[in-house]
Amino acid sequence: MALFELTLVLLLIAVALTALSRRLQVPYPSLLALAGAGIAFLPFAPTIEIDPELALALFIAPVLLDAAYDTSLR
Repeated sequence: MALFELTLVLLLIAVALTALSRRLQVPYPSLLALAGAGIAFLPFAPTIEIDPELALALFIAPVLLDAAYDTSLR
């Protein structure tokens, strides 16, 4: 599967998980983590290698920024 098609499939899964999280009233990131772990254990799932610096810029920085907005000043 091409990278573009894989990205579209993963985005569709994320959208479906958003609707499911609202219906089940559970946090969306927890469903994303469970789905990601489930997909990682599939034997036919493609292996995607990401440069560590790119992963830091794409994933870690936005998570830290979101956590900073959610914390209180005290």
